[in-house]
Amino acid sequence: MCAEIILVGQTITGSRTPQRARALSELGHRVTMIPINRPGATYEDRPSLMDRLRYRLRRPADPVDANKGLVRAAERGCDVVWIEAAPMITASTLRRVKAVCASARLVWYAEDDMMNPVHRSRQIEGALPLFDLWVTTKSFNARPEEMPSLGVGRILFVDNSFDPHLHRPMDLSEDERRAFKADIAFVGTYEGPRAQSLLALAQVGLEVRVWGNGWQGLAGAHANLKVEARPVYDEDYARVVSASRINLGFLRKGNRDLQTCRTVEIPACGGFMLHERSAEAERLLAPDHQAAFFSDDGELIAQCRRWLADESARSAAAAAGRRRVLADGHDHPTRLKTILGHLAGQEPTP
Repeated sequence: MCAEIILVGQTITGSRTPQRARALSELGHRVTMIPINRPGATYEDRPSLMDRLRYRLRRPADPVDANKGLVRAAERGCDVVWIEAAPMITASTLRRVKAVCASARLVWYAEDDMMNPVHRSRQIEGALPLFDLWVTTKSFNARPEEMPSLGVGRILFVDNSFDPHLHRPMDLSEDERRAFKADIAFVGTYEGPRAQSLLALAQVGLEVRVWGNGWQGLAGAHANLKVEARPVYDEDYARVVSASRINLGFLRKGNRDLQTCRTVEIPACGGFMLHERSAEAERLLAPDHQAAFFSDDGELIAQCRRWLADESARSAAAAAGRRRVLADGHDHPTRLKTILGHLAGQEPTP
């Protein structure tokens, strides 16, 4: 059944919101996108002093009037309002949406630990009870003492998902392979524990290449650690995974990660993944058969040495990991069908 869906979120390169917008359209739904960022914005833009102040106060600005844009779109009618990482949306806006389109169901899709106040705004805190469905990739956020205790009514935990258009094995030219190859690669933003682990690898003679924001301070720290001064997104990200012998997956402690988007994206790209151990990650991919896992830097080093030395086993595990995430339906279209099916069985919140 075709639905009219208003999708509110980022349109920045590298954001997964446009990926889900495309997947919804391919499922046959009519999607109206309401951006929350200015045209041409990037994750690398430096926030203004006022933006930083608002961030500390947890009262973000609405630089492109997304609240007004959402209400105008709802006035034309819709079945679902789907919101992702749009902390400037207010309770009064959502009430107005319900007033002009009483049948609209309100969905929030969260990839962060929303019990951490840094991921919540004052605006969203006032709107929590208004959502018909709160979707989270953080299993613990669905516990009664977590998001439900803050006013969320209906909550659904889902695993992370990947974009089948972007996250696929890449047929690399020789120039691309030279540009992106690595023995051990990590793609992601700087964090202290990650830096410590990468340096530990470099110090025992293993060559590591890191892509992402915030790593400049580690440039030159060790001859075996190559710091790229830029992030990689979308197809370039898939090229890094395809060109690298081992792709690392770290869990962010500040986000209480048990899995991340990388947990399914790397195997979807056909890359061999060495992932920080958690029960959820090991549920998604069988250890030593579809991915490898580590708990500390000592095990990380041992696992890298083991898998670098066995190309046949590494290739077999990478292929098995890709088969697993495809067979289990961890792609965006399948995940979105599950969420919308769950939503269809519910009455809208008054």
